[in-house]
Amino acid sequence: MGKPVKTKNKTKTTTSASPTKKLYWKPGDPVISSNVSKVREMNLDLVKTGVDGVYIGFCTKAWAPDESAYLFPMEKGLNDMEEGQDLAKGWKYVYSFLPRRDTDNDDGITPMKTKKGSKWDWKVVLCFIDEADTSIEKAGRHIAHCFSKFTRNKDVMENPEKYTFNNCFHDNPQPLNHYLLDLDVAKVLKSLVCHGDSDYATKEDVLQDEEIMEAFFGTSEAGRAYLEDMEDEDWEFLLD
Repeated sequence: MGKPVKTKNKTKTTTSASPTKKLYWKPGDPVISSNVSKVREMNLDLVKTGVDGVYIGFCTKAWAPDESAYLFPMEKGLNDMEEGQDLAKGWKYVYSFLPRRDTDNDDGITPMKTKKGSKWDWKVVLCFIDEADTSIEKAGRHIAHCFSKFTRNKDVMENPEKYTFNNCFHDNPQPLNHYLLDLDVAKVLKSLVCHGDSDYATKEDVLQDEEIMEAFFGTSEAGRAYLEDMEDEDWEFLLD
């Protein structure tokens, strides 16, 4: 019986691999670019005020912390007669956009500018956050996410912006007129305190509450002086 013949062919072994999903791409699909991102970084900080549940949001440029972010598109959107209500529901905690008080020229009527030499007013975000319902950090992240999403609309901004919630300062709450102009403080006061089911039906009712006067105007004397000087007709149509 002859010897077995050796062959050069080797038996191939195969290994079983878990199935993978097929990747799909066709010419014209989005590609990854090595260019620097055009997304501009913005920061959001919240400050607790002396008014219960009211916070001031400061939006600043990440590369220039002393300069205000461009909030006009957000303000315009929130005030829009048709789409503003949907934005208000989605943004949840955003109550209004108002001029920031210039504390260096503390006359109650001069707004701070977005930066030195600018003609544009610095706008802050007036927020109403119920801490029994949500944490400040959660609310801050939500607002930042909503602003970031809003700027991705090409009809709103040419280049998108990414807002990041940075911090909440709550150790030393200041009265509302520390941040806002006197007239806007009065508007916020009337809208939050003198509503349909409130115990404060008139301006005189509000003037008697020293705690409210101090929370909004710093002292009861300052609050009374400002509101008493306001004509009753002006108070009546304050929110119109």
